[in-house]
Amino acid sequence: MTPVLSPLVNERPVPGHHPRPVDAVRRLARALLIVYLALGPFATAAAQDTAAPTDPAALAARQVERGEQWFRSACLQCHAIGAVSNPDFRLKWGGRTAQDLFDLISRTMPDGDPGSLSRGAYLAITAYLLKLNGMPVASAPLAADSTALGGVRLAFPATPR
Repeated sequence: MTPVLSPLVNERPVPGHHPRPVDAVRRLARALLIVYLALGPFATAAAQDTAAPTDPAALAARQVERGEQWFRSACLQCHAIGAVSNPDFRLKWGGRTAQDLFDLISRTMPDGDPGSLSRGAYLAITAYLLKLNGMPVASAPLAADSTALGGVRLAFPATPR
């Protein structure tokens, strides 16, 4: 006669055995552990975003980082970095405002689907382009307010950093 092992020891179902509530709890715990392990990296990234700094300068730096990510995902397929960070770009845009640049980008880009990004994404891309062309990262993030953006004069150094 073969001994029948308890489902708590052996996970194979035993004929005629009805799972006890403890078995159901174990299965649920195992399923939750699998979900946690699968989604852990995403949860960690989300937790880091919610624990983002509140210092305005740190937020401005984060905006530039996000702008680079957006640029790489939405703009780089058509615009090489060198095409938006060269003397011609600085000559064309120097003396204009961040509002002018933001307005052009948000109305016309990405090619084929203009205006499809969020306002925050366009602001971040604008901040990234300013840094890419040698302007220092601002002491606070670029604001979505057209008056505030209009007050940011694009003054590029002769040679970007």
